[in-house]
Amino acid sequence: METEEELNASTFRTYLYMVRVARPVGPRDLMRGANLSSPSVAYRNLQKLVDKGLVDKDEYGNYYVKKKLHLKGYIWFGKILIPTFAIFGFIFVGV
Repeated sequence: METEEELNASTFRTYLYMVRVARPVGPRDLMRGANLSSPSVAYRNLQKLVDKGLVDKDEYGNYYVKKKLHLKGYIWFGKILIPTFAIFGFIFVGV
C-alpha cells in the first residue's frame, strides 16, 4: 500500500497511539501519549494523517481515526498490531 511507505516513524507512532486510545485526541494529548517532542510535531503528524485520509477532525477540534491501515506483514488484533512472524512463532512453539 502506498500510504504505508509514506509514513515516517513519528507519524506512524502517532497513528498507532490514536488507534490504541480509540477516542478523539488533541495535539497536546497526542504529544504526551505518543512521546513526541512538542505539540507542533503532533500537529504536523496529524495534518499528514488527515491528508492521507486516515484521520479526521471533529467539531471540537479533536482528531479521530477514520480508517485502519492494512499493513503488509502485520495483523490487527483488536487495538494491537502484531507481526505475522510472531503469530507463526507461537504456532510452531505450540506444535
